[in-house]
Amino acid sequence: MSVAWIGSQAVSLTVAIQEAARLLVSSRCPVFSVDSDVHGSRSAIAMAERLGAVYDHVNGCDLVNEVALFTDNGGFFTTPGETRRRADMIVIIGDIPVAHHEILLSWTTASPDLTSPGKRAWFHLHGSGSAPGRDHIARQVKARTIVADLSLGGVIAAVRALLAGRRVSQTLPGIEAFASALAKASFPVFVFSGHSDDPHSIVMLQGLIADLNKSRRATTLFLPSDDGAWGMVLTSLWMTGFPPRTSFSTGLPIYDPVLCDIDRMLAEKEADLHVWISERHAEEPPRRRGIPLISLARTDHPAARASVTIRIGTAGRDHDGVFYSSRIGTLTAVEASARSDLPMVTDVMRQLADALPEREGLPC
Repeated sequence: MSVAWIGSQAVSLTVAIQEAARLLVSSRCPVFSVDSDVHGSRSAIAMAERLGAVYDHVNGCDLVNEVALFTDNGGFFTTPGETRRRADMIVIIGDIPVAHHEILLSWTTASPDLTSPGKRAWFHLHGSGSAPGRDHIARQVKARTIVADLSLGGVIAAVRALLAGRRVSQTLPGIEAFASALAKASFPVFVFSGHSDDPHSIVMLQGLIADLNKSRRATTLFLPSDDGAWGMVLTSLWMTGFPPRTSFSTGLPIYDPVLCDIDRMLAEKEADLHVWISERHAEEPPRRRGIPLISLARTDHPAARASVTIRIGTAGRDHDGVFYSSRIGTLTAVEASARSDLPMVTDVMRQLADALPEREGLPC
């Protein structure tokens, strides 16, 4: 089975690497879209630095609001382990991705052991704009709901106002029970995810937590909408000091979530070469006329309109990988489940670095 193509013509990996290197050398403004494990992300970011390129995650538009919470606002945060052990009240905020339901369910069978003995109190805040089946996990953990005909941010704002003794325009059924449980709780934790459809809710939630911390202890647990993508965010942070949507065009890393929006750059033709790196089989690179595409993907066929396509393995499947895990709140090693000879992203990046005129190896 072929592992590389130039256009639709199957070629050897070496020939494809040489053609990709030629395109990289001739580019004045390349952009990298990356979806890989920690090792693959490190090598892709190092290559972007070498070339003075812009890089972002493949799903950067979904990540930008989650990242903005930390870059623009900050807040109070804890870990899953701390939540399991200490929280005697857990408040689910809006929709939680299905991938995180298991960890929430596991807390229903454990009692907090570092606070007052007894069962946890569960609540769920959500608005009218939540997705269908929004209360699925809330029903499973038997959480009491606080809901109104408002956006999620509006519901949180109403709760914040009522707890501060202010009036609101709508009634919130169940707010009395919520306020009573909150007053009795030793360590309430508010669990939330990205809420890309309502980014203001994240900021309002942290405002609520700040209010509570003036007189007591409360915090939040952040569960990323995509653990794999959040692993790249952390990798980018320790390598450059900035999250994705960072540019090396001046030689130093510059973070700008608007100027370095790769979808925008491609649409407005500010970039002249797109390097697409995606280990997820279902992902397809965007098709942009007039902009050459180098595609590294877990695919059995050349990408449409790609100048070069290289078939790569998937971390955790074809080879060992390192990923971020929300369950433990840090990175975890994952062994290959069906080991193969498909090249890793790191291997391809190293070969590309060797094929560039300077022949300077990547720093990692």
